[in-house]
Amino acid sequence: MPVYLDNSATTRPCEAAIDAAVRAMREDYFNPSALYGPALAAQREMKACREEILRAVHAPSGSQVIFTSGGTEGDNLAILGKAAKAHGEGAVLYSAGEHPAVKEACLHSGLKAVEFPFLTDGTADLNALEALIDENTALLCCMQVNNETGAIQPLQAIGDLLRRKAPRAHFHVDGVQGFLRVPLDMAQIGAHTYALSGHKIHAPKGIGALVSAPGVSLTPRQIGGGQEGAWRSGTENTPGIFAMLAAIRAYPGDNAMRENKLLLWRLLKAAIPSARVNGPDPEGEKAAPHILNVSLPPVRSETMLHALEGEGIYVGMGSACSSRKQKISAVLKAMRTPQLLAESALRFSLCADNTREEMEITAEAIQRQYAILSKFVRR
Repeated sequence: MPVYLDNSATTRPCEAAIDAAVRAMREDYFNPSALYGPALAAQREMKACREEILRAVHAPSGSQVIFTSGGTEGDNLAILGKAAKAHGEGAVLYSAGEHPAVKEACLHSGLKAVEFPFLTDGTADLNALEALIDENTALLCCMQVNNETGAIQPLQAIGDLLRRKAPRAHFHVDGVQGFLRVPLDMAQIGAHTYALSGHKIHAPKGIGALVSAPGVSLTPRQIGGGQEGAWRSGTENTPGIFAMLAAIRAYPGDNAMRENKLLLWRLLKAAIPSARVNGPDPEGEKAAPHILNVSLPPVRSETMLHALEGEGIYVGMGSACSSRKQKISAVLKAMRTPQLLAESALRFSLCADNTREEMEITAEAIQRQYAILSKFVRR
């Protein structure tokens, strides 16, 4: 039985999302910009999706949802669109563990890009950040949940710092790994924009959204027919939007992800005492319910990953966007993780469909492979 534990890379589309996408292509294929009845029905379905997203993130009254192709485009629209309004003046701050969609956008924004550090548990160093924020801060970017370690970032504290030290700064949150899995109140934390991606919550790839608070002004990155309030021109991806709406509605509010993650960690720790968690205490409030990053020294990450693949178990080594490009995770480097641990780190990322039995199967396979592989250490 295959066991899929790389849900932070992508999730399997749920049946409701598949059905909605197929229906949109076979029956509800109308251009939502047209004026006849079936097209207006598509507009109503899109409006329903916007409303579900706004409710899920507790967006301030008057906020809008801009449909995008996914998290990368949402991050780019928020960061580069806001940077264009700043006319190259001021600084953009971003956390040391940001996804490349955020970090690279900051570095190409035309603003002075300044990275603020992580603590060893993978959360933002608030003391260091406070020293960096000043009246020249135009934009601050921080993810909701780190995609490699599952560390929940202190967004409330960051928002409070901005309100106190740089009240005119724009606060952008990459919510790709947090949406629906970790509660968020945009209004309370003071976030101006929030990006999310459908394929992380059992919708298809190629659909996402950017939530924008009232009063936010961005320069569009894509121009043309003026769709999405002229923020993002191009005929809307109605199969993706309808599927994302179905996935949001079908997402289980009460699931056993945290319990299963903790079971997996306890089984691994009992079987391999040298195992170490990278990130916050899995049982603590700083840990997301679905991501567990574990080092199994001296076995290298890629070696164990492929050994597990041979048993039909699929896990990750970190961000899927960069795992082919580097040997050691930049996030673990930012946390000052010792090299031996960084070289042996694996990411287990769960979804609500994963079961207790799968955790037991995975732990047994790791124990079995570790007993073999740990004997062969590269010197």
